[in-house]
Amino acid sequence: MALGKCKECSKEVSTRADRCPHCGIKNPTTSAKDMLVAVFTIIFIGWLVVRCSSSSEPTDKERAGKEAASSADAAAKKAAAAEQESKCRSDLQCWGDKAIVGAGVYCKEPVEKLANYTTRWKDGTFDTKFDRFRWLNKDKGWLTMIGDKIEFQNGFGAYQNVIYECDFDPATHAVLDVRARPGRL
Repeated sequence: MALGKCKECSKEVSTRADRCPHCGIKNPTTSAKDMLVAVFTIIFIGWLVVRCSSSSEPTDKERAGKEAASSADAAAKKAAAAEQESKCRSDLQCWGDKAIVGAGVYCKEPVEKLANYTTRWKDGTFDTKFDRFRWLNKDKGWLTMIGDKIEFQNGFGAYQNVIYECDFDPATHAVLDVRARPGRL
């Protein structure tokens, strides 16, 4: 049971009480502020209902014009995106930046499988698995992603820093090959 102060006598009263047991006032814990908030809430809900229900239906001619304009816009946007994608595929920095997150997802497990024992990733929550990249095959858009944010456990239980490489096709998210060697970048 929650308690509040009576707005008249300021004594403790149940918030569910219809009358204050001390002074007899009706709705002892309801203040003017509470009433004002309730009124504004009702007005706001009414405004939303009117706003959402008063939609004017376009005519068939207007609808056809809008569809034609939107399909032309969509075609223009698609062509611009294709041109931008083509430019990006020929620029190592752009293509690598686009591929870095996907490579982190698709290359993670194959890199972990290279360890004889367990692995321990050293990257943070928002870090990428790879710091560097280079072309594997520029014509096909394949990249070699390079990182050093993992440690492999050796036979004695100690962890050793490892540099790993993942040959990756960003267009299909295919992992082509993975390699690892002791060291740091």
